[in-house]
Amino acid sequence: MTSKANKIRIGLFTVTAAALLAIVLVVFGGLRFWEKKDRYTVMFEGTVMGLAPGAQVFLNGIRVGTVDDIALAEHDLRVVAVSISVAAGTPIRTDTRALLQIAGITGLRVIDLRDGSFEAARLAPGSAIPQGATLLDRLELQARTLVDESAELMKRANRIVDHLDALVDPENTAAVKQVLDSSRTAAANLADASASLKLLVRDNAAALHRTIVAAGDSARRAQEVIDHQVSDLLENTGELVLDLRGLVRDNGPAVRSAVFDLRQAARSFKDLTREVKAQPSRLLFGGAQRERRLP
Repeated sequence: MTSKANKIRIGLFTVTAAALLAIVLVVFGGLRFWEKKDRYTVMFEGTVMGLAPGAQVFLNGIRVGTVDDIALAEHDLRVVAVSISVAAGTPIRTDTRALLQIAGITGLRVIDLRDGSFEAARLAPGSAIPQGATLLDRLELQARTLVDESAELMKRANRIVDHLDALVDPENTAAVKQVLDSSRTAAANLADASASLKLLVRDNAAALHRTIVAAGDSARRAQEVIDHQVSDLLENTGELVLDLRGLVRDNGPAVRSAVFDLRQAARSFKDLTREVKAQPSRLLFGGAQRERRLP
């Protein structure tokens, strides 16, 4: 009896412990076996050190899921593919971005989904969520830009120092002094020439004005003469055309008769040419040719 009672107590203790363990896993571990999940992939460029499977996923700071798997991308070793699962119906939009954040002082990483809006379409489960830039990422990018610009400024400063060293070299001092003296002389000559030009323009302003006015009057008179001559020419041309028309109209029969005679003469000349081509000896050795009359 004692052995049977011990077995019953051991069995009850085992069942109770298993039930308590299940309650602890469900309540404190957050395991909800009956809850549906939506799965997405996040492609991170660069290291994801501190991020591990089981890490939490947040949407604007609200816990919505966990990290399922972390692996290198098949197409690029510099890209890490992180698979996450979130509660079904989580409002992940096409403009949502995934950020890597540090959780507390432990150095562990979590994923925070941000920047989604209801105006954008819902991102279908199984799709990839684009990576966003955190404040640290932006600061790192700006720091790199500053470092690059500082290096470029240092190179320019070194080149300027080298040029200054070359200028203050005793061998170049005389040449630099000569260039400066030449520049001063050229500036003085230019100032004198400018003053002379101003004085010349001031003294001859009235004469220049009269010359310009006279040139304008001459051009205007020339234009008037040309216009008058063109008008007369057009008028004479019109009269000549009218005279030619009258001449043709008054001498029409005589003109037609002359044209007819020219045609007959051309026909007779063609006949003579054919005969000479056919019997050229008649032209050299033949008897007297019969007289041809032009019609």
